[in-house]
Amino acid sequence: MLHGKDMIVYGDNQITLIENLNNIENHIKPVHIEMVVNILCLKGKASFSYNSEKLELKANDLFVCYPNSIVVGNEYSNDFEIRGICLSRDYMKQLITLPRNIWETILYIEKSPLAHLDDSNVELLMQYYNLMRTKILNANSVNLNEILDLLTQAILCEIQDVFAPLAKFEPVKYTSSNLLFSKFMGLLSTSLPHERTVTYYADRLFVSPKYLSAVCKELTGNTASAIINTFMVKEIERLLKMNTLSIKEIANELNFSSISFFGKYVRKKLGMSPKHYRELLAKGKKHD
Repeated sequence: MLHGKDMIVYGDNQITLIENLNNIENHIKPVHIEMVVNILCLKGKASFSYNSEKLELKANDLFVCYPNSIVVGNEYSNDFEIRGICLSRDYMKQLITLPRNIWETILYIEKSPLAHLDDSNVELLMQYYNLMRTKILNANSVNLNEILDLLTQAILCEIQDVFAPLAKFEPVKYTSSNLLFSKFMGLLSTSLPHERTVTYYADRLFVSPKYLSAVCKELTGNTASAIINTFMVKEIERLLKMNTLSIKEIANELNFSSISFFGKYVRKKLGMSPKHYRELLAKGKKHD
């Protein structure tokens, strides 16, 4: 799907490639990100707010964000040039292999979504991007889907290698437990709204809830339920920052059975009602 001078070079329900942003007007409206977004800046710079944090993207910077993030206040220099690969949540679920330390990676990137690359890493990622672009736009292969899956997995692993030295991940042995945990985190991090029961994920991973929780406890010190709740609370916090959604709409989007149940859940996890928490955010106060 070519769009000429538009920012989208190609886009389907799985992968979107973006390049040109110099025809996009500066704006201050919040954008709710619904894909896994990987942006490499080649030159120029852009200033924006990411989940209420002000960031600047410069040449050789890699920006990664996960679904349900909020980006607002974009300002681009005239020479701003990027290459981007955006992956849908459903597509991420289909990938057989996700990078090791996916849990640590997600937590680190959520706090520090920018990484500055040296020229060799930029060149390497550009080689992957150009290969993916070429394969997609010249789709004359009977194995195109399989090739794209492998390329995507390779790119995700390369991005993992970029952030690993920054986050100082501990080496992980490739065991059946690590593989199960990686698949669990892949399901959790790409699901929206997040299901809140361990049974939901255990059924899709063909293991018992007890075994899944035991594996999570062994590898992270946290049960599967605790990890699920961590993701859910982060999602609730992000959505409450969006004044465009009412509390009732947030409860519906996150698949709570009622606004009353949602309120009780938020009080238990955040220590206050959704309305009170939103009021604190509006006043610029941080919740401990």
